[in-house]
Amino acid sequence: MFAGNIFGTGVDALHAEKLKSNYPDKRRTIMRHFNAIRTIALGAALLAMSAISKPAEAAVTQSGTTTVTVTMPEYLVLHYYSAVALNFSATSASSSQTGSPLSATWTTLGDTTETLSASATEVGPSSANITLKNAWAIAGLSSSGTATVSITGTDFSATRVGSTSKIGVSGYGLASTNGVSGAVTGSTITTQLRGVTGQTQTVGDVKMTLNFSNTTESGAHTGSFTITAQTI
Repeated sequence: MFAGNIFGTGVDALHAEKLKSNYPDKRRTIMRHFNAIRTIALGAALLAMSAISKPAEAAVTQSGTTTVTVTMPEYLVLHYYSAVALNFSATSASSSQTGSPLSATWTTLGDTTETLSASATEVGPSSANITLKNAWAIAGLSSSGTATVSITGTDFSATRVGSTSKIGVSGYGLASTNGVSGAVTGSTITTQLRGVTGQTQTVGDVKMTLNFSNTTESGAHTGSFTITAQTI
């Protein structure tokens, strides 16, 4: 028992010494565990705090204005007829000026007692006023929204080679209900352009007076007129 006590006592003493010698290491280990736990707890707390819903922040709005410029071209479209045919008609007839047959006597025979009456009626009038309805139209754009339209023309001459027959033409003019201030007439008029669509084009007439005092032949007599439109 003595030997056992000595052995036991020695073992206890050795164990106690080892405990003393290992104490710093265990303390450090415990501290490391504590620090680790504290770090984990702090992380969890931060995570939990971040998960808490925050009040919505006010929306941020920015705006800007862009200036757009569209430049329209100045242009003009003129519609017209390239040819117009005017056909007159007359009915041939014979009539007695005095109720009895008329006769003309050759003066070379010396008989001048009867001559053709000077009051014999001519066929048809000496002149005629002509209106060509809707003979032209314009559309387009200008800086003022208006345009001038003018007309010039010639007499109508017989087409037969060597003929001197002609139809005199005077009073060339234009007329439109789409003038700047309403209806307009004249050889030169100012009209509205009224935009770019075909439904709003300005339409007008052509006027002229035909004079037949120098018309000595039947058949075609040809001349021309020119319509000019200009933006203003």
